[in-house]
Amino acid sequence: MNIIKAYIPLQKIDEEQRMVYGYASTEALDSQGEVITRAAIIDALPDYMRFANIREMHTMSSVGVCKSAEPDEQGVYIAAKVVDDAAWAKVKEGVYKGFSVGGKSLAKSDGQITKMRLTEISLVDRPANPECVIDAWKVDADPAEQQPE
Repeated sequence: MNIIKAYIPLQKIDEEQRMVYGYASTEALDSQGEVITRAAIIDALPDYMRFANIREMHTMSSVGVCKSAEPDEQGVYIAAKVVDDAAWAKVKEGVYKGFSVGGKSLAKSDGQITKMRLTEISLVDRPANPECVIDAWKVDADPAEQQPE
């Protein structure tokens, strides 16, 4: 069985609450040539949400917690709270641009991961999944310093 690491860019950031939003997984082909099916990630969510850890760069360093994970037509959209100051600084400066799921492939069919164990979601600097980008910062700051929504 293969270790899974699929990267997806962040969608939205709420600076006051230290919340980051984006897709944890979609069915897009990633740069490792893998597709995680929507059903596989949805089936893996309940076990993941028991701990709901947010890590950075797939290290053992937990930097936050996943507050919600909602399936939609595109994939699984998450809201994550970042509590680690250094990791939050990297989010604000654009060093961390996306999410990456980590876990283990339990079954594959036609090159797609159809069953998995989702063990973590990380903030990462180079997401491979092409479907999502950082859209906006939500901040209480000078409008001239804000990125457009």
